[in-house]
Amino acid sequence: QTSATGNVISWNLGPLGIHAAQPYIAQAMRKKAAIVMLQEIRIPRGSKFRVQRDFRRKYPEYECYIAAGSDVDLVADTDGDQIPSDGYNDGRAHITVVTFLHKRVFRPKTLEIIIDLLFGFFPINMIISLKK
Repeated sequence: QTSATGNVISWNLGPLGIHAAQPYIAQAMRKKAAIVMLQEIRIPRGSKFRVQRDFRRKYPEYECYIAAGSDVDLVADTDGDQIPSDGYNDGRAHITVVTFLHKRVFRPKTLEIIIDLLFGFFPINMIISLKK
């Protein structure tokens, strides 16, 4: 059962490609934590929204957010992750942080505020006023 009492998973998986990371992602999601943050998952450049949609379908009890960082060259891939030729792959990938927030714990307005804070969309004076 999901609760809001210190129920957080943070796991650095990589860098590991999205396909090779699937069993580890499933393992973390089976714990049904309130927050699941998975770092250093590689996704093909241009596929962020498709991957996010796929995660939302696979784990409907969670909202999923993906923050994409720098590009890496998949030719130098050493984990054996085979990226399918699906029109999104140009030999480059993003290193990402994938964050899942359980819908039973976080209500829609709370989700918006948390994501805005995580991704830096609030001006600093608004963040200060939220802390008061």
